Amino acid sequence: MPRESLIFGIGSALIGAALFWNRDWLLVETPKGRTLVEAFGVGKARVILAAFGLVLVGFGVLLAGSWLAPLRW
Repeated sequence: MPRESLIFGIGSALIGAALFWNRDWLLVETPKGRTLVEAFGVGKARVILAAFGLVLVGFGVLLAGSWLAPLRW
């Protein structure tokens, strides 16, 4: 397992978990969060942000576990 895959996988999983955990704060306090709320409403914006966080956690776990390989140029 390449060390870079492990580092990026753990990092992206942690960022996704933080995004999922702080989604209400992000929707209220950030300009992009307020734009998301204006476009979709509060309920759908929470679901969209939660889904994005969980997808990011999933990709991070897959990358860290070497089930998903990064692109090589």
